[in-house]
Amino acid sequence: MKFGKIIALELTHNKKGDLFCRLMSDLFHSLGYNEPRFDVHKSGREIDLQAEHRVENKIVIAECKAHTDKIGGGDINKFVGALDAEKRKLKKLDLYKDHTTIGYFVSLSGYKETAIEQELEYNNERLILLKPEQIVDELIKGRIIVPLEKAISVITTEEKGLTLEMTADLIAYNRGWVWAIYYSNGQKRTHVAFVHAEGKLLVEELSNEIINLDKILNKYFIDLEVICSKDKQPKIIETQKKYFKYLENECGEIHFEGLPTDKDAGSVKVSLENIFITPTLEIIPNNNEKEFNDIIKDERLGIGDILNNNSRLAILAKPGGGKSTLIKRLAIAYAFPSRKKLIDDNLPKEKWFPIFIRCRELGEKVSSSITEIIHNIPNRAEINECTETFVNIVSNSLQKGTALLLIDGLDEISDDRNRISFINQLRTFIATYPNIHIVITSREAGFRAVGGVLANYCTNYKLSTLNSKEIESLSIKWHNEIVDNSEKTKREAISLAKLIINDNRIKTLAENPLLLTTLLFVKRWAGYLPTRKSVLYQEMIKLLMVTWNVEGHEQLDIEEAEPQLAYVAYWMTSRGEQTISLVDLKKCLLTARKEMPDILGYTKISVPDFIKRVESRSSLLIMSGHKISDTGEIVQIYEFLHLSFQEHLTAKAVVEKFLPKTEINKSTLDIIKPHIEDESWKEVIPLVAVLLKRDSKELIEHLIKLSIIPDSEDFRNIKAASKKSISPAELLGSCIANEIQITPDLLDNAIEWFAKSRYRMRDISTIETILSSKFEKAFKEKIHNLYFEEFNDKFSIPLGSLIGEIYIRELREKEVLKSILKDVNNFNRETQAISLFGLMIFCFENKFRNNEKNIEKYDLTDIVKKILPIIQSEDKHLYLPSLWSIAWFNESFAFSKALHLDVLKSLLKIWNKFDDLKNLNRMCSWAIYTLLSNTEIKINEKKLGIDNIKSVVLERFDSPLNEYDKIISIILSIDLGVPLNKKEVAKILIDENKKPWNSNTKIVEYAKKIGIKLNVKESEQTTIINKFTSSTYKSKTVTKKKLRK
Repeated sequence: MKFGKIIALELTHNKKGDLFCRLMSDLFHSLGYNEPRFDVHKSGREIDLQAEHRVENKIVIAECKAHTDKIGGGDINKFVGALDAEKRKLKKLDLYKDHTTIGYFVSLSGYKETAIEQELEYNNERLILLKPEQIVDELIKGRIIVPLEKAISVITTEEKGLTLEMTADLIAYNRGWVWAIYYSNGQKRTHVAFVHAEGKLLVEELSNEIINLDKILNKYFIDLEVICSKDKQPKIIETQKKYFKYLENECGEIHFEGLPTDKDAGSVKVSLENIFITPTLEIIPNNNEKEFNDIIKDERLGIGDILNNNSRLAILAKPGGGKSTLIKRLAIAYAFPSRKKLIDDNLPKEKWFPIFIRCRELGEKVSSSITEIIHNIPNRAEINECTETFVNIVSNSLQKGTALLLIDGLDEISDDRNRISFINQLRTFIATYPNIHIVITSREAGFRAVGGVLANYCTNYKLSTLNSKEIESLSIKWHNEIVDNSEKTKREAISLAKLIINDNRIKTLAENPLLLTTLLFVKRWAGYLPTRKSVLYQEMIKLLMVTWNVEGHEQLDIEEAEPQLAYVAYWMTSRGEQTISLVDLKKCLLTARKEMPDILGYTKISVPDFIKRVESRSSLLIMSGHKISDTGEIVQIYEFLHLSFQEHLTAKAVVEKFLPKTEINKSTLDIIKPHIEDESWKEVIPLVAVLLKRDSKELIEHLIKLSIIPDSEDFRNIKAASKKSISPAELLGSCIANEIQITPDLLDNAIEWFAKSRYRMRDISTIETILSSKFEKAFKEKIHNLYFEEFNDKFSIPLGSLIGEIYIRELREKEVLKSILKDVNNFNRETQAISLFGLMIFCFENKFRNNEKNIEKYDLTDIVKKILPIIQSEDKHLYLPSLWSIAWFNESFAFSKALHLDVLKSLLKIWNKFDDLKNLNRMCSWAIYTLLSNTEIKINEKKLGIDNIKSVVLERFDSPLNEYDKIISIILSIDLGVPLNKKEVAKILIDENKKPWNSNTKIVEYAKKIGIKLNVKESEQTTIINKFTSSTYKSKTVTKKKLRK
C-alpha cells in the first residue's frame, strides 16, 4: 500500500492559506517544535515559518510551498541564501548563540529530479527537503493521524466483489485530516472510504461535505460511492443517558459538608443552579512577558458572551474562585438543556456534547493521549458495558465539531513535566480535531509552566472577583438554600451582604466565593458576623479546621494545628513570602514541634499527614503550584487560602510566642520593630496590637513616637514621604480602626498624629473604618479641636481634608450643595468652615468624575456670594476652605459672571498677605490660577483698584513662593502691561501647555497674546525659545525702573 497525494479542500484563496498554515503548524508540532510564526518579515526578505524546539536548543526556518508543480533547484537556492543570512544574524544574538538553526523546505507537490540531485551533491547538508510522503510520515509519528494500515482496518463493507486499491490520498480540510481509501470492482474505481485522522470512519454528514467540496474543486471523487458507518440509535440513546447521569452526579450539585444548618446536620447538597452566580471574566493579554495578574481590568465579560466568540478558553482563578463550579455549570447545561434555561447566562445555543475531564483523577493516565483519556471515561463512570458506543458517540461529536471538552484543574497535574506533556498531547488532539471547543481551568500558579504554549491556541481569561451586586446575590441564594426562602430571611441576607460590602477588609475576603460562603457559615454558626478582624479571622479558621469537610476527612486538633500553622505563617511573613515549598514546609513543621515541646511534644500525626489533612479538611493551607528548586528538582508550593489568614496567624505567633528559639525571649515590641515599615507586616502589626489587649500600650507609644513630624519638616516633604514605605501613622490608624484596648489619653495622642500624617499614607480607607467604630465620636472631636483651637498652617491641609470628608460622608449626595449653602449661612464660624471643607471635597470628587458622560452642571452663585465676605475677612480658619474650594472649581461649576471680577479682586488683595504661611499662600495662588483658567475676566489696573499690583506681579515672577506664582504673574502681566523676560516666559508657557491637567486652550490663548505659538512639535518649541534673543518684551505704558520706584 502506498501514499498518493495530499488534497487540500478549500474554496477561497484566503481560506486555502489559513488551511496551509494550520497543516504546517501540525507538521512542525510533530517534529517537536513550538507553535511557529508565519510570514516573518526580515530586512529584504520574508521567512515563511520560524519556530523554536520544545526541548532542544534548535531553531527551524522553513520555506513552505503548496504549488501544484514540483519545486526546482532555483527556488531552493534562493531560500538557502535567505537561510544562511538568517543563521549568521541569529548567531550574533546572545539569546540564540547556543542554538542550532535548521532549514526545511516543505513542498506538497514534491521536487524535480534536478533539485534532488543538486542537494545530493551538497550531501543534503544545506537543508532538509520534505516531500508529501515524508510529511505524512511525520504526522503519523506525531500521532496526529493514524497509519494508513490502521485506517484500512476500520473499513467494513457489505458490498461483495470490491478490491482495495494500492494507493490512498490524504485530505486536508477545515475539519481536520482525512484518509481517502479507494476500492474498485476489478475494472475501475467505484468506492471511496473516508477515515478520520483518529482512525474512525467519517460520519455520513462529513463524508457528503467532502464530496460536495470536491465537486466544485478537483472532482477526484466524482461518481464514487461512499462507504459510511451505520449508527445503532437505541444503544446510543441508552449510553448517552447513562453518561449524563454520571455527569449529573459529579457536577449537578454543590456539597456543603460538616456545617450546622436547619436541614440536614453535617451535610447539605444544593442544586447547582440554585446557588450559581453567573461569573464574569477579564481577558489576559497574550504576552508571555506579562504576569498573569497584569490584566485588562476595564471590561468584565460574561461567560456566554465569551463562548459565543471564542471556541477555546483557558480560565484562571485563585483557590475558591469558582473555576470548578463554572465547569460544572457548562457540563450540566449542555447535558440537560432544560437545566440550561434555569440560568440567564447567554450560553451559546448549540447542541454541544460535554466531555468532562478532572485532572486530579488522571493518575498514571496523565501521560496518555487525550483520546485514550476520553475513552477511559466509561471506566471512571462505572459504565464499562457502554465503552464501545460511548467511543462512537465521542468520535461523531469530535468529527462534527460539536464536542465541548471541559478540563478542570490543569494545575492539579502535580509535575510540571507531566503538565507540559499533557498540553502537548492536547495540541496534538487539536490537530486531529481542529473544530473542538475547549474550556480549561487552572489556578494561576499552576498555569505558568504551560501558559505560553496554551496561549497559541487558547484565549486566556481570569475569573473576576465578586462585585457588590454578586456578593448580595450569593448571600440571598445561600440563605434561601441553607435557611429558608421567607421574606424575613431574604432581608437578613441583604442586610448581612451590606455589612460585608461596607467593610473593605471583610469585602476583600468576600470577593472570593469560597471565603464568602465561609463568612456566611460563620454568621450562621456564631449567630453574628464579627466586624473586628481578629475575631472574624479566628472564627473563620475555627470553622475551617473544626467543622469544614467533616465527611471523609479525619478531624484536626485545633490546639495542635493552630500553633504549627502560626509558626509557618511567621516563618513566611518574616521573610516577606506568601508561598512556601513543600521541603521548607516540612522543615518548618518539624522545627516547630522540636521548639515547642510543651504544646506539640505529644502530637501523633506525622508531618506529611498533617499537611495533607490541613489541605483536605480545612483548605487553610493549600498546594498552589510547583517550582524548580535550587537543586533542579520540581517541588510543590503551598500558600494560605487567603493572605488574611497568614497575617492573623503571624500575629498569633508573635503574641502567643509560637516562635523560633532565636525570637522567643524577645519582647513583642523588639520582634515588631524591624518590620514597622515592611509592606508584608502592614496588617500583622495592628492585629498584634489587638491580640495584646491591655498590653498594647508600649507598641502604640512607639508608633506615635515614629509618627511625630518634626518642626523642621515642611508639608511638601511630608507628602513625598508617602511613596517610600509604610507610614507608622498608617499602622497607628489601623490599630485604632481595629478597636484596640487603649486609654482615652493615649487614644487622643494616637488620633492626633494619625490625622496630622494623613499625607504620608498610601491607603486612606482606614478612616472609613474608624468612623464606623466605637472610636468615631472621639475621632471627630479630636480632629475638630486640632483644627479650630489655633490655626496651624503646617497641619491645616490634612486636618481640613479630614473635616471635609467627614462632613460629606454624613450627607446624601443630592442634598450636598443645599446643606452646604445652609451651613455657610450659619452664624457659627466653625459650622461655616466645616461646610466649606465639605464644598472642597465635593469639588475635588467632581473634578475626577469629569471624564464620565452627562456631567451634571452646578450653579454655585449663592455659595460664592457667601464666600466673598469670608475672603475679605481676617479669619484664617475660614480663608483656607474658601480658597481650597475655589481651587478645585472646574467646568462643571458656574457662578454669576458679575461676581468673577469681585472674587478675583478679593483673591489678589490677599495674594501677598500670607508669605509666612506656606499652605495658605499656596491655596490663594492656586485659587487665582483656577479662576483665571476657567473664567473670562477682562482686567486692567483701574478695574482691579489694587495699589502696587504691578509690583506684586513682578515680585512673584522673580521670587515665586509656590508652583502657581510664575504662571499667574505671566497671565496678569499681559493685561497689566508688566515687562517680563520673554525667553523665560516662553519656556514656562510651553512647559505649562504640556501638563495634562491644565486648560490648554487658555494657555495657548495667553501665549498667542505675546506672540508665542504653542501646540507645535517639541523640536519646534525649542526653536521658538531660541528665537527670543531680547531679554524682555516691552510694555506700552511702563518700564521696570518706574515700577520699582
